[in-house]
Amino acid sequence: MRTVIHNGHTIRIPGMTATGIENVFYNGEVVSSKRSILGARHEFEVEEDGQPVTYEVKLGMRWHGLTGWAYLKRDGKLLFTDR
Repeated sequence: MRTVIHNGHTIRIPGMTATGIENVFYNGEVVSSKRSILGARHEFEVEEDGQPVTYEVKLGMRWHGLTGWAYLKRDGKLLFTDR
């Protein structure tokens, strides 16, 4: 699980799981859940400081298939990647 803290908000991004269930957490609450083996795209909207904000999380497998990668965008701006 990767954890990103931005402006006091915590986003937890899943790693690869044996069940294939990906849960993305925002401040401890599940905001997106999908089932995928190779990775999926998650998008969710929250309110921060009275304004709507859209987050995008993309998960995928590395070319060798042993580990995964992820990126996190907030309103289209990259906050985190380990790709």
